[in-house]
Amino acid sequence: MCSGNIVRNLSTSGPYPADAPGFGVGIGVEADTTVSGNVIENAPLYGMHIGWGPFMRNVVATANVIRKTGTGIAVTVVEGAGTAVISDNVIDGAQNGAIVGHRWAEPVTSDLASAGNAGYAHLTIERNHVR
Repeated sequence: MCSGNIVRNLSTSGPYPADAPGFGVGIGVEADTTVSGNVIENAPLYGMHIGWGPFMRNVVATANVIRKTGTGIAVTVVEGAGTAVISDNVIDGAQNGAIVGHRWAEPVTSDLASAGNAGYAHLTIERNHVR
């Protein structure tokens, strides 16, 4: 479980060469995790990064506040990825979309916050509040 954190004012540069997707991610999760009740602000890449390729499974992201980010939530839409539920989050000021499907580091969907799961059966995306 990842709960009750405040993550603010991140940078895209770091003290060593970054692995993908790079520096500037507020919270990243892969499998068997609930992400709830966090505040993420000023994360230049992603507020939250859910899954990497087909390795994501059993992730719930709910009741988080995500402000002033590049992308609010990046979630994998690669074939073979497991289930993710993204609901009841507040996403404010995400420049590149509130919730965007990715194939590894590449964004490949429109904003799923308004489009729902857009045909990706492994995703449940609902009741997120975007501003």
